[in-house]
Amino acid sequence: MRAKTRWWDEIPHINRLLWPLVYMHYADLGDQMWRFAPAERENVATNPVYGDMMRDALDYMIARRPTPSEWFDPTKSWFCDQRELDEYLRAFRDYLFGDRLEPISPPGNNRFPPDAGTATDGRARESGGQNVP
Repeated sequence: MRAKTRWWDEIPHINRLLWPLVYMHYADLGDQMWRFAPAERENVATNPVYGDMMRDALDYMIARRPTPSEWFDPTKSWFCDQRELDEYLRAFRDYLFGDRLEPISPPGNNRFPPDAGTATDGRARESGGQNVP
């Protein structure tokens, strides 16, 4: 029996790039982006083969446009909408390969998906994901 293919399994070179393309963007690590991103930037600048793989993979991800719920699955980072996620991925690519001085940190895990309220009566969902007494 064949395992179900996840969207990120289709990213070129993903077996070698899981850390910089998926795990580095994990919500619990979001405030550590300033530590991890500079090493990736240096890696793509000094290793042309690695840089080409990263560019291919990021270009694929940007063109594919994973939805916020698809992105949440491997990273636990919740983006409010497609525009915000698209901007985040382009900013990461521009940081690695362009002239952007700093990457955008992924949103923290204190956000809730619109359909994941915490109150049993749905009041949290209606309040934008905030706990409601």
